[in-house]
Amino acid sequence: MLRPALRYASAALGTGILLVAIFSALVVWFRSDLRQEIHLKIIERDAAVLYPMALQQLAESETAEATNTSAALTALLKSARQRGMLAVAIFDREGNTIEALPATQLFVELPTEDFLRLQTGGPLTRYHPAFPLDQYFAGVAREQRTAPVLEVLLPLPGAELNTWRGFVRYFIDARALSRELALIDHRINRQTAITLAVGAVLIALVMTLAAFIVQRAQRAVAERNEGLTRANFQLTLAAKASAIGQITSHLIHGLQGSVAGLRAVVTSGEADQSNPAWETAAGYTERLQTMIQETVALLGDAGAHASYELTGQELAATIHARNQASAAEKGVVFEVNRGLAAVIDSHRGSLLCLIASNLVQNAIRATASGRRVTVSLVQTDHTLVLTVQDEGAGITASMREHLFEPGRSGRLGGSGLGLAISQLLARQIGATLVLDSTDATGTTFRLSLPISAA
Repeated sequence: MLRPALRYASAALGTGILLVAIFSALVVWFRSDLRQEIHLKIIERDAAVLYPMALQQLAESETAEATNTSAALTALLKSARQRGMLAVAIFDREGNTIEALPATQLFVELPTEDFLRLQTGGPLTRYHPAFPLDQYFAGVAREQRTAPVLEVLLPLPGAELNTWRGFVRYFIDARALSRELALIDHRINRQTAITLAVGAVLIALVMTLAAFIVQRAQRAVAERNEGLTRANFQLTLAAKASAIGQITSHLIHGLQGSVAGLRAVVTSGEADQSNPAWETAAGYTERLQTMIQETVALLGDAGAHASYELTGQELAATIHARNQASAAEKGVVFEVNRGLAAVIDSHRGSLLCLIASNLVQNAIRATASGRRVTVSLVQTDHTLVLTVQDEGAGITASMREHLFEPGRSGRLGGSGLGLAISQLLARQIGATLVLDSTDATGTTFRLSLPISAA
Protein backbone atom coordinates (compact mmCIF):
# COMPACT_ATOMS: atom_id res chain seq x y z
CA MET A 1 0.00 0.00 0.00
CA LEU A 2 1.41 3.39 -0.95
CA ARG A 3 2.37 5.83 1.78
CA PRO A 4 0.12 8.93 2.09
CA ALA A 5 2.85 11.31 0.90
CA LEU A 6 3.48 9.16 -2.19
CA ARG A 7 -0.25 8.95 -2.89
CA TYR A 8 -0.62 12.72 -2.69
CA ALA A 9 2.41 13.23 -4.94
CA SER A 10 1.03 10.76 -7.50
CA ALA A 11 -2.41 12.39 -7.43
CA ALA A 12 -0.89 15.87 -7.80
CA LEU A 13 1.32 14.68 -10.68
CA GLY A 14 -1.62 13.05 -12.48
CA THR A 15 -3.81 16.12 -12.01
CA GLY A 16 -1.00 18.38 -13.19
CA ILE A 17 -0.44 16.31 -16.33
CA LEU A 18 -4.18 16.38 -17.08
CA LEU A 19 -4.35 20.17 -16.61
CA VAL A 20 -1.28 20.69 -18.80
CA ALA A 21 -2.84 18.49 -21.51
CA ILE A 22 -6.13 20.42 -21.39
CA PHE A 23 -4.32 23.76 -21.36
CA SER A 24 -2.10 22.70 -24.30
CA ALA A 25 -5.12 21.55 -26.33
CA LEU A 26 -6.89 24.88 -25.75
CA VAL A 27 -3.79 26.90 -26.63
CA VAL A 28 -3.21 24.90 -29.84
CA TRP A 29 -6.87 25.30 -30.80
CA PHE A 30 -6.78 29.07 -30.24
CA ARG A 31 -3.48 29.22 -32.11
CA SER A 32 -5.00 27.45 -35.10
CA ASP A 33 -8.00 29.81 -35.19
CA LEU A 34 -5.78 32.87 -34.79
CA ARG A 35 -3.43 31.73 -37.54
CA GLN A 36 -6.30 31.06 -39.92
CA GLU A 37 -7.88 34.47 -39.19
CA ILE A 38 -4.59 36.33 -39.71
CA HIS A 39 -3.86 34.46 -42.95
CA LEU A 40 -7.33 35.26 -44.26
CA LYS A 41 -6.97 38.97 -43.50
CA ILE A 42 -3.57 39.20 -45.15
CA ILE A 43 -4.65 37.20 -48.21
CA GLU A 44 -7.74 39.39 -48.68
CA ARG A 45 -5.62 42.50 -48.41
CA ASP A 46 -4.57 42.42 -52.12
CA ALA A 47 -8.18 41.95 -53.20
CA ALA A 48 -9.13 45.02 -51.16
CA VAL A 49 -6.46 47.01 -53.04
CA LEU A 50 -7.22 45.63 -56.50
CA TYR A 51 -10.98 46.07 -56.40
CA PRO A 52 -11.12 49.90 -56.26
CA MET A 53 -8.30 50.06 -58.80
CA ALA A 54 -10.21 47.85 -61.22
CA LEU A 55 -13.38 49.91 -60.79
CA GLN A 56 -11.43 53.11 -61.47
CA GLN A 57 -9.91 51.67 -64.64
CA LEU A 58 -13.35 50.57 -65.76
CA ALA A 59 -14.81 54.03 -65.15
CA GLU A 60 -11.99 55.74 -67.07
CA SER A 61 -12.56 53.46 -70.07
CA GLU A 62 -16.27 54.34 -70.33
CA THR A 63 -16.07 57.33 -72.70
CA ALA A 64 -18.21 58.32 -75.64
CA GLU A 65 -15.75 56.60 -77.92
CA ALA A 66 -15.84 53.34 -75.94
CA THR A 67 -19.47 52.43 -75.50
CA ASN A 68 -18.85 48.74 -76.12
CA THR A 69 -18.89 46.84 -72.85
CA SER A 70 -16.29 44.34 -74.05
CA ALA A 71 -13.96 47.15 -75.07
CA ALA A 72 -14.41 48.80 -71.68
CA LEU A 73 -13.59 45.55 -69.93
CA THR A 74 -10.43 44.99 -71.93
CA ALA A 75 -9.08 48.22 -70.46
CA LEU A 76 -8.43 46.21 -67.33
CA LEU A 77 -5.73 44.27 -69.17
CA LYS A 78 -3.29 47.10 -68.60
CA SER A 79 -3.08 45.78 -65.00
CA ALA A 80 -1.06 42.91 -66.41
CA ARG A 81 1.87 45.31 -66.79
CA GLN A 82 2.01 45.92 -63.04
CA ARG A 83 4.94 44.46 -61.16
CA GLY A 84 4.24 41.04 -59.70
CA MET A 85 1.17 40.42 -61.93
CA LEU A 86 1.47 37.02 -63.63
CA ALA A 87 -1.77 37.01 -65.65
CA VAL A 88 -5.11 38.79 -66.14
CA ALA A 89 -8.27 37.29 -67.66
CA ILE A 90 -11.50 39.20 -68.55
CA PHE A 91 -14.91 37.47 -68.62
CA ASP A 92 -18.28 38.85 -69.70
CA ARG A 93 -21.40 38.76 -67.57
CA GLU A 94 -22.18 35.24 -68.82
CA GLY A 95 -18.76 33.99 -67.73
CA ASN A 96 -17.34 33.71 -71.24
CA THR A 97 -13.70 34.64 -71.83
CA ILE A 98 -13.19 38.03 -73.58
CA GLU A 99 -9.43 38.53 -73.37
CA ALA A 100 -6.43 37.26 -71.41
CA LEU A 101 -2.79 38.28 -70.96
CA PRO A 102 -0.24 36.89 -71.38
CA ALA A 103 -1.08 34.87 -74.44
CA THR A 104 0.74 31.87 -73.00
CA GLN A 105 -2.19 31.09 -70.71
CA LEU A 106 -3.75 27.70 -71.36
CA PHE A 107 -7.50 26.99 -71.24
CA VAL A 108 -8.64 30.35 -69.91
CA GLU A 109 -12.10 29.85 -68.47
CA LEU A 110 -14.20 30.79 -65.42
CA PRO A 111 -15.25 27.71 -63.42
CA THR A 112 -18.98 27.42 -62.83
CA GLU A 113 -18.52 27.32 -59.05
CA ASP A 114 -16.56 30.59 -59.11
CA PHE A 115 -19.14 32.17 -61.46
CA LEU A 116 -22.00 31.35 -59.09
CA ARG A 117 -20.12 32.66 -56.06
CA LEU A 118 -19.23 35.91 -57.84
CA GLN A 119 -22.94 36.50 -58.46
CA THR A 120 -23.27 37.30 -54.75
CA GLY A 121 -21.21 40.44 -55.34
CA GLY A 122 -18.15 39.69 -53.22
CA PRO A 123 -14.55 39.13 -54.40
CA LEU A 124 -12.87 35.75 -54.18
CA THR A 125 -9.30 35.37 -52.98
CA ARG A 126 -7.26 32.18 -52.91
CA TYR A 127 -3.69 31.61 -51.87
CA HIS A 128 -1.89 28.72 -53.59
CA PRO A 129 1.41 27.89 -51.80
CA ALA A 130 2.44 25.57 -54.69
CA PHE A 131 0.53 26.73 -57.77
CA PRO A 132 1.03 24.39 -60.82
CA LEU A 133 2.30 26.95 -63.35
CA ASP A 134 2.86 24.32 -66.05
CA GLN A 135 -0.89 23.55 -66.07
CA TYR A 136 -1.88 27.19 -66.70
CA PHE A 137 1.00 28.59 -68.75
CA ALA A 138 2.93 27.31 -71.74
CA GLY A 139 6.73 27.24 -71.85
CA VAL A 140 7.31 26.96 -68.12
CA ALA A 141 10.75 25.60 -67.19
CA ARG A 142 10.91 22.30 -65.30
CA GLU A 143 12.51 23.84 -62.21
CA GLN A 144 9.76 26.52 -62.08
CA ARG A 145 6.72 24.32 -62.39
CA THR A 146 5.30 25.41 -58.99
CA ALA A 147 5.36 28.73 -57.20
CA PRO A 148 3.29 30.59 -54.57
CA VAL A 149 0.47 32.40 -56.38
CA LEU A 150 -2.40 34.60 -55.19
CA GLU A 151 -5.62 34.25 -57.21
CA VAL A 152 -8.09 37.17 -57.06
CA LEU A 153 -11.50 37.19 -58.79
CA LEU A 154 -13.55 40.42 -58.86
CA PRO A 155 -17.14 41.02 -60.00
CA LEU A 156 -17.57 44.20 -62.07
CA PRO A 157 -20.97 45.84 -61.30
CA GLY A 158 -23.25 47.19 -64.05
CA ALA A 159 -25.29 50.36 -64.19
CA GLU A 160 -28.31 48.77 -62.52
CA LEU A 161 -28.51 47.15 -59.13
CA ASN A 162 -27.50 43.48 -58.98
CA THR A 163 -26.28 43.44 -62.59
CA TRP A 164 -22.78 42.67 -63.76
CA ARG A 165 -20.73 43.88 -66.68
CA GLY A 166 -18.27 41.07 -66.28
CA PHE A 167 -15.57 39.57 -64.13
CA VAL A 168 -11.80 39.74 -63.90
CA ARG A 169 -9.28 37.23 -62.58
CA TYR A 170 -5.74 38.06 -61.48
CA PHE A 171 -2.84 35.68 -60.90
CA ILE A 172 -0.29 37.50 -58.71
CA ASP A 173 3.24 36.47 -57.73
CA ALA A 174 2.90 35.61 -54.01
CA ARG A 175 6.50 34.95 -53.01
CA ALA A 176 6.58 38.06 -50.83
CA LEU A 177 3.22 37.06 -49.36
CA SER A 178 4.57 33.55 -48.69
CA ARG A 179 7.53 34.97 -46.75
CA GLU A 180 5.22 37.25 -44.78
CA LEU A 181 2.92 34.36 -43.87
CA ALA A 182 5.91 32.21 -42.87
CA LEU A 183 7.20 35.00 -40.62
CA ILE A 184 3.77 35.34 -39.03
CA ASP A 185 3.59 31.57 -38.50
CA HIS A 186 7.03 31.65 -36.90
CA ARG A 187 5.97 34.38 -34.48
CA ILE A 188 2.71 32.63 -33.66
CA ASN A 189 4.54 29.35 -33.06
CA ARG A 190 7.07 31.07 -30.81
CA GLN A 191 4.35 32.80 -28.80
CA THR A 192 2.47 29.51 -28.56
CA ALA A 193 5.57 27.71 -27.27
CA ILE A 194 6.23 30.46 -24.70
CA THR A 195 2.60 30.39 -23.58
CA LEU A 196 2.66 26.60 -23.22
CA ALA A 197 5.94 26.68 -21.28
CA VAL A 198 4.80 29.45 -18.93
CA GLY A 199 1.40 27.81 -18.46
CA ALA A 200 2.96 24.42 -17.72
CA VAL A 201 5.36 25.98 -15.19
CA LEU A 202 2.53 27.89 -13.49
CA ILE A 203 0.35 24.78 -13.37
CA ALA A 204 3.26 22.81 -11.92
CA LEU A 205 3.86 25.49 -9.28
CA VAL A 206 0.17 25.69 -8.38
CA MET A 207 -0.15 21.91 -8.15
CA THR A 208 3.05 21.66 -6.10
CA LEU A 209 1.80 24.36 -3.73
CA ALA A 210 -1.63 22.73 -3.52
CA ALA A 211 -0.07 19.32 -2.83
CA PHE A 212 2.16 20.86 -0.17
CA ILE A 213 -0.79 22.60 1.51
CA VAL A 214 -2.95 19.46 1.40
CA GLN A 215 -0.10 17.33 2.72
CA ARG A 216 0.63 19.80 5.52
CA ALA A 217 -3.06 19.94 6.43
CA GLN A 218 -3.24 16.15 6.40
CA ARG A 219 -0.12 15.98 8.55
CA ALA A 220 -1.62 18.49 10.99
CA VAL A 221 -4.83 16.44 11.17
CA ALA A 222 -2.81 13.27 11.71
CA GLU A 223 -0.77 14.94 14.46
CA ARG A 224 -3.93 16.16 16.17
CA ASN A 225 -5.48 12.71 15.93
CA GLU A 226 -2.30 11.22 17.34
CA GLY A 227 -2.32 13.79 20.14
CA LEU A 228 -5.94 13.01 20.96
CA THR A 229 -5.18 9.28 20.93
CA ARG A 230 -2.19 9.83 23.20
CA ALA A 231 -4.21 12.04 25.55
CA ASN A 232 -6.97 9.46 25.70
CA PHE A 233 -4.42 6.78 26.41
CA GLN A 234 -2.87 8.86 29.20
CA LEU A 235 -6.29 9.51 30.73
CA THR A 236 -7.06 5.81 30.62
CA LEU A 237 -3.66 5.01 32.13
CA ALA A 238 -4.18 7.64 34.84
CA ALA A 239 -7.57 6.16 35.70
CA LYS A 240 -6.08 2.67 35.90
CA ALA A 241 -3.15 3.97 37.94
CA SER A 242 -5.56 5.61 40.37
CA ALA A 243 -7.42 2.34 40.85
CA ILE A 244 -4.14 0.42 41.14
CA GLY A 245 -2.93 2.98 43.67
CA GLN A 246 -5.92 2.38 45.90
CA ILE A 247 -5.48 -1.37 45.68
CA THR A 248 -1.74 -1.01 46.31
CA SER A 249 -2.36 1.16 49.37
CA HIS A 250 -4.59 -1.53 50.88
CA LEU A 251 -2.11 -4.26 49.90
CA ILE A 252 0.88 -2.43 51.37
CA HIS A 253 -0.84 -1.97 54.70
CA GLY A 254 -1.71 -5.66 54.73
CA LEU A 255 1.85 -6.72 53.85
CA GLN A 256 3.53 -4.50 56.39
CA GLY A 257 2.94 -6.81 59.34
CA SER A 258 3.55 -10.00 57.36
CA VAL A 259 6.90 -8.85 55.98
CA ALA A 260 7.99 -7.68 59.43
CA GLY A 261 7.22 -11.13 60.81
CA LEU A 262 9.02 -12.82 57.92
CA ARG A 263 12.13 -10.72 58.55
CA ALA A 264 12.05 -11.64 62.21
CA VAL A 265 12.00 -15.36 61.31
CA VAL A 266 14.75 -15.06 58.70
CA THR A 267 17.06 -13.13 61.02
CA SER A 268 16.27 -15.14 64.14
CA GLY A 269 18.77 -17.40 65.81
CA GLU A 270 16.91 -20.47 64.60
CA ALA A 271 17.85 -19.70 60.98
CA ASP A 272 20.89 -21.31 59.44
CA GLN A 273 23.14 -18.25 59.22
CA SER A 274 25.88 -20.23 57.46
CA ASN A 275 23.59 -20.98 54.50
CA PRO A 276 24.08 -18.38 51.66
CA ALA A 277 20.42 -18.79 50.67
CA TRP A 278 19.30 -17.63 54.12
CA GLU A 279 21.66 -14.69 53.87
CA THR A 280 20.25 -13.69 50.49
CA ALA A 281 16.67 -14.12 51.73
CA ALA A 282 17.46 -11.91 54.69
CA GLY A 283 18.77 -9.18 52.39
CA TYR A 284 15.71 -9.38 50.14
CA THR A 285 13.40 -9.28 53.13
CA GLU A 286 15.15 -6.24 54.55
CA ARG A 287 14.92 -4.34 51.26
CA LEU A 288 11.27 -5.36 50.87
CA GLN A 289 10.45 -4.07 54.34
CA THR A 290 12.29 -0.83 53.63
CA MET A 291 10.32 -0.30 50.42
CA ILE A 292 7.05 -0.99 52.22
CA GLN A 293 7.91 1.45 54.96
CA GLU A 294 8.80 4.16 52.43
CA THR A 295 5.58 3.59 50.50
CA VAL A 296 3.50 3.67 53.68
CA ALA A 297 5.18 6.92 54.70
CA LEU A 298 4.47 8.44 51.29
CA LEU A 299 0.84 7.34 51.41
CA GLY A 300 0.54 8.67 54.94
CA ASP A 301 1.91 12.07 53.99
CA ALA A 302 -0.41 12.29 50.99
CA GLY A 303 -3.44 11.28 53.03
CA ALA A 304 -2.68 13.70 55.86
CA HIS A 305 -1.68 16.48 53.46
CA ALA A 306 1.60 16.76 55.35
CA SER A 307 4.35 18.67 53.63
CA TYR A 308 7.93 19.54 54.51
CA GLU A 309 11.02 20.59 52.59
CA LEU A 310 13.72 18.34 51.16
CA THR A 311 17.13 19.70 50.19
CA GLY A 312 19.16 18.55 47.26
CA GLN A 313 21.58 16.76 49.60
CA GLU A 314 18.71 14.83 51.17
CA LEU A 315 17.33 13.82 47.78
CA ALA A 316 20.73 12.60 46.63
CA ALA A 317 21.30 10.70 49.86
CA THR A 318 17.90 9.01 49.60
CA ILE A 319 18.47 7.95 45.99
CA HIS A 320 21.93 6.58 46.90
CA ALA A 321 20.69 4.71 49.94
CA ARG A 322 17.81 3.05 48.11
CA ASN A 323 19.88 1.73 45.23
CA GLN A 324 23.40 1.15 46.56
CA ALA A 325 22.64 -2.37 47.75
CA SER A 326 21.33 -3.48 44.32
CA ALA A 327 24.34 -1.96 42.58
CA ALA A 328 26.78 -3.61 44.99
CA GLU A 329 25.07 -6.98 44.59
CA LYS A 330 25.62 -6.87 40.80
CA GLY A 331 29.07 -5.32 41.07
CA VAL A 332 28.09 -2.05 39.40
CA VAL A 333 29.76 1.18 40.46
CA PHE A 334 26.96 3.53 41.59
CA GLU A 335 27.49 7.26 42.01
CA VAL A 336 25.18 10.16 42.84
CA ASN A 337 26.43 13.69 42.21
CA ARG A 338 25.20 15.84 45.09
CA GLY A 339 25.68 19.32 43.71
CA LEU A 340 22.04 20.42 43.91
CA ALA A 341 21.27 23.37 46.20
CA ALA A 342 17.53 23.55 45.51
CA VAL A 343 14.79 22.86 48.06
CA ILE A 344 11.49 21.20 47.05
CA ASP A 345 8.43 19.99 48.94
CA SER A 346 8.32 16.50 50.34
CA HIS A 347 5.51 15.29 48.05
CA ARG A 348 7.36 16.05 44.85
CA GLY A 349 10.67 15.02 46.39
CA SER A 350 9.32 11.60 47.40
CA LEU A 351 7.87 10.98 43.93
CA LEU A 352 11.13 12.19 42.42
CA CYS A 353 13.01 9.59 44.47
CA LEU A 354 10.58 6.88 43.34
CA ILE A 355 11.11 7.84 39.68
CA ALA A 356 14.88 7.93 40.21
CA SER A 357 14.81 4.49 41.84
CA ASN A 358 12.88 3.03 38.87
CA LEU A 359 15.37 4.52 36.42
CA VAL A 360 18.39 3.44 38.49
CA GLN A 361 17.14 -0.13 38.88
CA ASN A 362 16.66 -0.36 35.10
CA ALA A 363 20.14 1.09 34.60
CA ILE A 364 21.71 -1.41 37.02
CA ARG A 365 20.01 -4.32 35.24
CA ALA A 366 21.29 -3.05 31.87
CA THR A 367 24.90 -2.48 33.06
CA ALA A 368 27.50 -5.21 33.25
CA SER A 369 29.54 -5.85 36.40
CA GLY A 370 32.44 -3.45 36.81
CA ARG A 371 30.79 -0.67 34.82
CA ARG A 372 29.17 2.50 36.10
CA VAL A 373 25.71 3.98 36.75
CA THR A 374 25.69 7.72 37.45
CA VAL A 375 22.90 9.91 38.82
CA SER A 376 23.20 13.67 38.52
CA LEU A 377 21.06 16.33 40.22
CA VAL A 378 21.64 19.86 38.93
CA GLN A 379 19.69 23.11 38.77
CA THR A 380 19.46 25.24 35.60
CA ASP A 381 17.57 28.53 35.97
CA HIS A 382 14.33 27.45 37.69
CA THR A 383 14.47 23.78 36.66
CA LEU A 384 15.73 20.76 38.57
CA VAL A 385 17.32 18.29 36.16
CA LEU A 386 17.79 14.64 37.14
CA THR A 387 19.82 12.44 34.79
CA VAL A 388 20.42 8.70 35.11
CA GLN A 389 23.23 7.39 32.90
CA ASP A 390 24.35 3.79 32.50
CA GLU A 391 27.05 2.02 30.50
CA GLY A 392 24.85 -0.70 29.07
CA ALA A 393 24.30 -1.84 25.48
CA GLY A 394 21.64 0.78 24.67
CA ILE A 395 17.97 0.52 23.73
CA THR A 396 16.97 -0.99 20.38
CA ALA A 397 15.15 1.09 17.78
CA SER A 398 12.04 -1.09 18.01
CA MET A 399 11.87 -0.53 21.78
CA ARG A 400 12.40 3.25 21.46
CA GLU A 401 9.17 3.57 19.46
CA HIS A 402 7.11 2.21 22.41
CA LEU A 403 9.42 3.15 25.28
CA PHE A 404 6.89 4.59 27.72
CA GLU A 405 4.01 2.28 26.86
CA PRO A 406 3.03 -0.33 29.48
CA GLY A 407 3.66 -3.97 28.65
CA ARG A 408 6.78 -3.19 26.59
CA SER A 409 9.94 -4.51 28.23
CA GLY A 410 13.43 -4.89 26.84
CA ARG A 411 14.45 -7.66 29.26
CA LEU A 412 13.25 -11.21 29.74
CA GLY A 413 10.61 -11.45 32.45
CA GLY A 414 10.09 -7.68 32.64
CA SER A 415 6.57 -6.28 33.09
CA GLY A 416 7.17 -3.16 31.04
CA LEU A 417 5.47 -1.01 33.70
CA GLY A 418 8.49 0.75 35.21
CA LEU A 419 8.98 3.46 32.61
CA ALA A 420 5.23 3.91 32.05
CA ILE A 421 4.65 4.44 35.77
CA SER A 422 7.69 6.70 36.01
CA GLN A 423 6.41 8.94 33.26
CA LEU A 424 2.95 9.02 34.85
CA LEU A 425 4.50 10.00 38.20
CA ALA A 426 6.56 12.66 36.44
CA ARG A 427 3.40 14.19 35.03
CA GLN A 428 1.83 14.16 38.49
CA ILE A 429 4.55 16.52 39.76
CA GLY A 430 4.67 18.65 36.60
CA ALA A 431 7.95 17.15 35.33
CA THR A 432 9.00 15.87 31.91
CA LEU A 433 10.71 12.49 31.52
CA VAL A 434 12.48 11.78 28.22
CA LEU A 435 15.09 9.49 26.74
CA ASP A 436 18.05 11.84 26.36
CA SER A 437 20.40 9.53 24.42
CA THR A 438 21.12 5.88 23.76
CA ASP A 439 23.76 3.98 21.82
CA ALA A 440 26.09 1.03 22.19
CA THR A 441 28.02 2.81 24.98
CA GLY A 442 25.06 3.50 27.26
CA THR A 443 21.72 5.18 27.84
CA THR A 444 20.73 8.44 29.54
CA PHE A 445 17.26 9.42 30.83
CA ARG A 446 16.54 13.04 31.79
CA LEU A 447 13.79 14.36 34.07
CA SER A 448 13.14 18.12 34.14
CA LEU A 449 11.14 19.49 37.11
CA PRO A 450 10.22 23.20 37.25
CA ILE A 451 10.90 24.68 40.70
CA SER A 452 10.36 28.13 42.17
CA ALA A 453 13.20 30.64 42.41
CA ALA A 454 15.25 30.60 45.62
